[in-house]
Formats: sequence, structure tokens, C-alpha cells
Amino acid sequence: MQQFTLIAELTAGATVIDVACFGLSGQQKLINDDYMTFYNQPRTPCGAISWQSTTIQQRFDIDLSKLPDSVDYLVLTATIDGQATMRELGASSVTLEQAGQILATYQFDGSAFDSERAMMLFQVYRKNNIWRINAIGQGFNGGLDALVTHFGGDVADELTDQLSTINTTSAAPLVNATKTEQPTAVSLKKVILDKPGSEHRINLTKGSHDYLTVEAIWIDNGDASADNDDLDLRVGILAQSSKDMNYVHAPKQIGNLNSIPYVHHQGDVQVASANEPGKETVLVNPAIAEYYGGKVALVFSVYSAVSNGVVSIASLQPKMRMQYQDQIVECTFNIKASPKAKSRFVYTYVIGIAIIDEQGITLRHSGETSKRMSEATPKLTWKADTVQLKMDGAAMFKS
Repeated sequence: MQQFTLIAELTAGATVIDVACFGLSGQQKLINDDYMTFYNQPRTPCGAISWQSTTIQQRFDIDLSKLPDSVDYLVLTATIDGQATMRELGASSVTLEQAGQILATYQFDGSAFDSERAMMLFQVYRKNNIWRINAIGQGFNGGLDALVTHFGGDVADELTDQLSTINTTSAAPLVNATKTEQPTAVSLKKVILDKPGSEHRINLTKGSHDYLTVEAIWIDNGDASADNDDLDLRVGILAQSSKDMNYVHAPKQIGNLNSIPYVHHQGDVQVASANEPGKETVLVNPAIAEYYGGKVALVFSVYSAVSNGVVSIASLQPKMRMQYQDQIVECTFNIKASPKAKSRFVYTYVIGIAIIDEQGITLRHSGETSKRMSEATPKLTWKADTVQLKMDGAAMFKS
């Protein structure tokens, strides 16, 4: 499929929301300013992307065949006017449409956001010469400037002014549709888990080689120190047939996707800023249960090292985002469920627990914390088909 339209419908009362499409390189950097498409620059020089708006929609007509080879990503973004934040969003969506048929829809609202003033909505990207789609839903506190800087561009004052005056009200391959085909709509609706014990199940596609992607995302806590905005994503793995856990964390034990533990950490991230959230990522081999010969439990937690300085985990508002193909589940931070995380002497917070079998993945929100001044890590045990969590595992350090 070469020609299609991305339709953004974002609602926030009378608040102005601006949508733009960035053309990025394989390194996810803006190839040049001509490939930032929005109301004041509604068409790329190559004619591959054009913008238009109606009363409630902003539409981007895209022809992939006209894109230069240097463009591997098209990222749809949104910024909100003034001092408003993305939390004020009502029912919103991004829809991929071809020849009047809806092929994919990503639905969301402001419940997953806090003080963010910009967000990456949706991307179309090229992998192994196949164009694919992915719903993102990642917020930025710093607005337009944060987005442009994130993509490696320079922020000009006149560009910021132009975008602030507009008046408008997560990966599956794109289907190579012909006139005789009836494409199947792909729902990219994000499921939000915000209460301990709440859970959602994702079905696995047998024979698929798509990895399960799990991200821990946190914000800058707003204080004057940059050193204490560092959380470490840790994964504990326990097969139902085993009594001993494996652990994955960066940089010492990053794991392996093709051998035990079938989980791989993508690297240590040491800072979050007001402009860009911190994020650490692990990949999980979806055939992990097959390789272990039965169910496998994974516990995902974030750790704040004492050496990084005084900080409460609650101030960083950590959340976990899990995606498998077009299915997305988020475990958000809930201060009412985890009041102990407000203490600067609590170092570990458990975001969620996943149970993986050969048919699917059940993700459960946790919210558990370590005891005050304890370096203990999350520890799992199996009791029949039930997984139990205790915060009494051995301490782990980066060095």
C-alpha cells in the first residue's frame, strides 16, 4: 500500500491542538526542516505528504512512493496551546484510511497523561523494506520545542509562533490491498491498567517473530537536580517448572533473546528532563513459554539507586507500556494505591507482572513497593497456577 491518509481527531474543548508530521531518517532524526508538515508548511517538496484540515479533523495525505530514500519514519505529533495539558483531551483518535476504508484506528484520551504539552501519536515506518504502523502515545512536558529537539531539529522562534496561532477545533505491516481485497481493520486502542490487581490479556500470534516490547517511562521530577531523575528497569523471570529466578538489568545482566532468559535489556538510560521523559526498554521473545516448557512469570520493577541522590519514586510517576504487534497495555502510576512510593527511602516500585503461556500474555498491575531503606528486589514464587510476589529478593547493584 503506497497511498493512504492519516486522520487526527483530537478534542479538548476550546483548546487549540496542532498536529504535524515529521519525516525522519533511519536514526529517527528530522532529515531537514522541509519535512515537518503542518498548517503553515502543508506540503513536502517531493509531494509525498500534504496537510489539510476540516472543522474537527487534521488530515495528512501520504504517498510513500514519492518519499526520498532517506525517509524511514513518518511520525504524527500533537502540541497543545498555551498552558493546557494533554490531560484535558477528550475522546480522540488517529485513523489510517485508504480509498474510503478504515484500516487501523488508535483511540485514546487524556486519562493516560498528566502535565505533558506535546505527544508523539502514531508512526509509519520502514523495516526490512516493508512499511509498518505503530501507535505511540508518548507525552513530552516541553511542548513543541521538546519535539523538535527530540528529532534533532533547531527550534526557530518564528516556527513556534506560527504553530501557536493555528485555529482548528502503538507494529503491524500495512496491508497491500487491491481492489478485490477487503482489508481487516486493526484496532490500536490502548488499554490502561491503573489499579493493583487489574489485568488484561493479549493474544499471541503463532509463528510470528515480533518481539514483545516493554518500556518503563518516567518524568522529570521538577527539582533542580538532574542526577536523581534516573530509574532502572529490572525484570525478574521465573518459569513455572523452576524454583530459581533469572534477572535482567543494565548494564551488568542484559540477557539474551535467543537463549535463557529470552529477555534482553536495550540499555541503561540515566536521566529524564522536562523536555523528554526517561525510558528504558526490554524485549521479550514471545516463544519464551515454549522454550521453558510451560508458563513463565515476569515481574517488572523500577529501582532508584541511593547513589543517584534523594528522590521519591512517586515524583517520577513511572509507568509501564507493553506492546505486542497492534496490542498495547499500560500500567500507570497510582499514588492512592502506592502511597509508600512518596517516601525518598523507598527504592523499588513494582509496575506490573506478566504471565506468559504459549497462547498469550496476561499483564497485571502491581503497585507494590520495597520496605523503607531496603535494597531487596522483587521475588516470585509459583503456587500451582498462581504467582506470588514478595519483596525479599537479593540486592542488585550496577557496579
